[in-house]
Amino acid sequence: MHSPFQILMAAVGSAAVLVCSSGCSAEYEGVQDVPLRATDFVEVVGQDYFMEHVWTMQKVGDLLYLSGAGYPYVFALDNDLEIIRTIGDGGKGPGEFSEWPNSFFVTGDRVYGYDAGPNRVQIFSLDGEYLYSFRLDPKHKIWSHGLSVDKLGNVYVATIFPQDPHSVAKLDSSGTLSKTFGELLETSYSEMLNRQLNARLITLVGSEYLLTIGHSVPLVEKFSLDGELLQSSDLSDTPYFSEKIQESTDYYSSNLASGPVATISLVRSIATTNTRMYIMPIEARPDNGSRVNRLLELDLESLSLLRTYSLLDHLGEPLRWVTALEFVSEKELILFHHTDGIFYRYALPG
Repeated sequence: MHSPFQILMAAVGSAAVLVCSSGCSAEYEGVQDVPLRATDFVEVVGQDYFMEHVWTMQKVGDLLYLSGAGYPYVFALDNDLEIIRTIGDGGKGPGEFSEWPNSFFVTGDRVYGYDAGPNRVQIFSLDGEYLYSFRLDPKHKIWSHGLSVDKLGNVYVATIFPQDPHSVAKLDSSGTLSKTFGELLETSYSEMLNRQLNARLITLVGSEYLLTIGHSVPLVEKFSLDGELLQSSDLSDTPYFSEKIQESTDYYSSNLASGPVATISLVRSIATTNTRMYIMPIEARPDNGSRVNRLLELDLESLSLLRTYSLLDHLGEPLRWVTALEFVSEKELILFHHTDGIFYRYALPG
């Protein structure tokens, strides 16, 4: 497949500047791509737990919370990734997870963990004591980054395959539906598949608003906590998404007639700081398939793209497939590299 555009990278000091010869929006001309080398790495959690896949990480207070494949609980870790406690356990009863919780959210006093098997949200104290749970509507199954909770205890869930006209549901603290919002996103692949491709990643920014981006449609949206759309930014025509979108369009066009086709995701993970939003796209690479090793930095107020970072390991080699990331401070990043099962730390410049 031939790319619909060409990308040239012009060196500027230690960074590079994006120059699009065709097919890219003019607003992305001159965006710097900065190589970022890991400052440290950790191979196992708590000297014992080797992670095959980490779904979600969240820093709250002095602790980093994460969930990983094969472990039916949420880990609470200190800065050295030593285990302080685990929250939940394996099983099907109250306070137990039937599989690893691929989505969770931590507030100032509670941990909300999603149990996909029975489609329920379980609530624990920060010490790991089970408090209560509620089941979600069967049509409200969620994926990673699909759960957030505000300071009043309202729960926001982003469904994998929305069956309502909206893809985000707001529930009260008991799990009762309050409202739905987030219009279904239109795609160029197929009208029939628009609903299937409407899963969103969501995250709360303080107590101000909910930030979302589509898994398969890279539209960033900012909603009030009452569901009013405040702002949006479409990243589809950036070179970090446009080639994958073209690949997806070709794939659906070629395979749709022969039966069901797999959903293609464009975004792997998101994180925020006080002033920035960070997005990890799943980029198409004509030489060796897809990669997840670039970090897009957006201004949180304007949602404009500021710069990108090409992530390198501690030896200076490009990462291949990052599955989760979190900022432990405004400029300190930790991420999980699925390819070798290692946690890498980074210090952002500035």
